[in-house]
Amino acid sequence: MITILVACGSGVATSTLAADEVKSVCAEYGIANVKINKCSMSELASEMQSADVVLTTNNYKGDIGKPHMSVAGFITGINEAALRQKLGELLSEISKG
Repeated sequence: MITILVACGSGVATSTLAADEVKSVCAEYGIANVKINKCSMSELASEMQSADVVLTTNNYKGDIGKPHMSVAGFITGINEAALRQKLGELLSEISKG
């Protein structure tokens, strides 16, 4: 089971959009066994302990200590195809574990 944490400003709107895209990428890459949690940026420090991968829609400069990438492109639509590929490859690597 891969636990993915998606964090956005409020933990509601953009993280839901991003989480839907993450589900789509997982399906495209044949990655099952995924749990997606959402939180706000202010909750990130306490929530990320239980995650295998941290995805953020905002810039985050702190040390996370586990795979992390920005998924702002899912919200803006900028470089979305490249982002889907990069995320798919990351999750594929983690799922092989």
